[in-house]
Amino acid sequence: MWINRTMIVPAPFVDLARALADGISGPAGAGMWTTGLSADGAEPATHYISAGLIEDTFADLLPLTTYTKDKDGVESSDTAPANAQFISDKAEAPLAVIEALLEAVTVTDEPAMTTMARLGLVMVVAVEALSEV
Repeated sequence: MWINRTMIVPAPFVDLARALADGISGPAGAGMWTTGLSADGAEPATHYISAGLIEDTFADLLPLTTYTKDKDGVESSDTAPANAQFISDKAEAPLAVIEALLEAVTVTDEPAMTTMARLGLVMVVAVEALSEV
């Protein structure tokens, strides 16, 4: 089964996230987190985003932050925990490293632009792309 997820990883963790996704999910996890984000859209990227459908078995390993509003319109959030031990065992990686990654990542079921706005991030526009305009 496929589930929509928006996953934003801070730049210092992106190589680890890519390697884990590729190693644990196989081809379905390859090529993730290639779009850079920053507060002002300028390089360097401070975060990377991957958004869209992922397999439920992959989604079940990750934390998930959901947002709800009460009857007065006050928003709250709840984060379901990740399965750090399984990821650590499967990747043969130190549990503390996996926990640090999972603490730093933002995973929601919201549209990408909504999650980016929550975090105050926009897509990075490369300088060479601007010179072509």
